[in-house]
Amino acid sequence: MSKFEITLQDIFLALKRYLVWICLATFLFTAGAWAYAKFFITPMYSTTVSLCVFANQRTSDEVTSTQMAADARIAYTYEILLTSQPVLEAVSASMDGAVSTKALESMISASNVNSTQIINVTVESADPQLAAAIANTLAEVAPDTLNSIARGGEMVAVDRAEVPSAPYSPDVGAYVSTGFILGLLLSCAVVTLIALLDTTIWREEDLERSFNLPILGSVPSMTTPAKSGGKRKAR
Repeated sequence: MSKFEITLQDIFLALKRYLVWICLATFLFTAGAWAYAKFFITPMYSTTVSLCVFANQRTSDEVTSTQMAADARIAYTYEILLTSQPVLEAVSASMDGAVSTKALESMISASNVNSTQIINVTVESADPQLAAAIANTLAEVAPDTLNSIARGGEMVAVDRAEVPSAPYSPDVGAYVSTGFILGLLLSCAVVTLIALLDTTIWREEDLERSFNLPILGSVPSMTTPAKSGGKRKAR
């Protein structure tokens, strides 16, 4: 048999032989992934404020499908304009320049909810207090700023952004799961490679396959196992 031939039984026995090392490697990868996510990645917080857009001022309580369609169309336009330079500059100016316009570009995103008149503005920041302050400031200054740009429609804030209590990133559980799977797969792959390159005779079957000769007999162990609490004695 070539030393590079290996069976599933050989792999299983090798995995069993190195089980302690596989468990140790898996634990180290898992612990390392947890430590990396916990101490080396900056936690990010996210908060959302909702805005409602109207194409025209309502003269009655009755809303027609035509009005709703017009609201949805202008909401799509407002969604794009909410992250435009004039709005970001107005937010920065309202906060006395505490956050630059350039920084706001990467912190603010807007999305139209199911093509309706509702727009959700999400703000992400490493500071939860700052994230809520930016979102609420945008909800205050955006309506007037957008009216001067779009020259039509009306926008009102539906709610106020709350200070997030927990970060949304990093996902520690995902990092731990990835570390566990990666550690387990890599350690098993290394053990399989060791078994593939190992030419040591471990069993009688290995001897038969290596030399293609039947085994006529075997020599039993000439030592007795050590007794509990005593020394091993030679017979």
